[in-house]
Amino acid sequence: MSADDPTDHEADDDGTTEAERELLAAFDRLRPQGGVRWAFDDALRRVDQPDLDSSAGAHPWAGLPDDLWDRGRSARIGERFVGEVARVMADLLAADARAAADAAVSAVNGDRFVATWDALQYLSARVEALERRVDPLGLEAAEWPVPSPDVSGWHDAVRGWLGDDVPNGPVIVGESGDGALVAALRHDGREVLGIEPRGSAVWTSFDDEVPGIVFDHVDRHLRSVDRRSAAGVVLIGCIDRADLAGKVDLLDQALRITRPGGVLVLLGTDPSAWDGSLTVPARDLAPGRPFHPETWCLLLRRAGFVDPVWHRSDGGVAQAVVARVER
Repeated sequence: MSADDPTDHEADDDGTTEAERELLAAFDRLRPQGGVRWAFDDALRRVDQPDLDSSAGAHPWAGLPDDLWDRGRSARIGERFVGEVARVMADLLAADARAAADAAVSAVNGDRFVATWDALQYLSARVEALERRVDPLGLEAAEWPVPSPDVSGWHDAVRGWLGDDVPNGPVIVGESGDGALVAALRHDGREVLGIEPRGSAVWTSFDDEVPGIVFDHVDRHLRSVDRRSAAGVVLIGCIDRADLAGKVDLLDQALRITRPGGVLVLLGTDPSAWDGSLTVPARDLAPGRPFHPETWCLLLRRAGFVDPVWHRSDGGVAQAVVARVER
């Protein structure tokens, strides 16, 4: 507005001019809310309860056009005159109603758009704050000095659990480690996919020409697998390091991708041997620790698997729990 614009200086009942009201409204929209949480709540309130008295809303009816009666005088006296006046008034009232409705909707939706955008920004800030609290270090799996359990003594047992009575389809092994279990299952004619989050360094001794190994996080890759497409899932190592939410998510994803009658095999570290296998930093900082087989059986039943069985180790540090997807 220019300095000579009279609307700049016309004061409202409370003594504020239009320019001052606009400035105060801008400050009001940007005012501190006491924290990200409260700002988010206030933004959602503005989405759900928009300001219906916005100054950008409907304007009062401007009245009849100045030349209405002139139009009437130019018409014949009688029905034609009355019809002309009525037609002009009807058109004018309809147009004014549409303009008022459009202005009101624009005011409400405009405020909702701003409030929605604010809410998304505040929600993003809250999620980032929660992520920093849950995982302040952000270490990748390859950075954890946590060895996978030695499951070489379980190869024959796993091959038996994934025998002829298991439905057709690929077997997914995560983590695949040096690839020895993948090779053993392939020898039986099984289609096998190994998932290894720690990179190729962990299986340099393995035959590089054997296909079917992907370098990815186990939980992330399981989410990309089609529903009910796998004959079985074998989880090694990742189930030891994951926190409780991660462990439950691994079970949920395994149940989602395994066909009816398929098998889930958990090969985890004996909790009593866990601390002794770790470096001091890993022991202090690891997000999770192995569960006892009894705990795994409880979680498997709650996830929807049937007939979980604990198979005791014959002197090794790896324990096995096997369950099935109901047919």
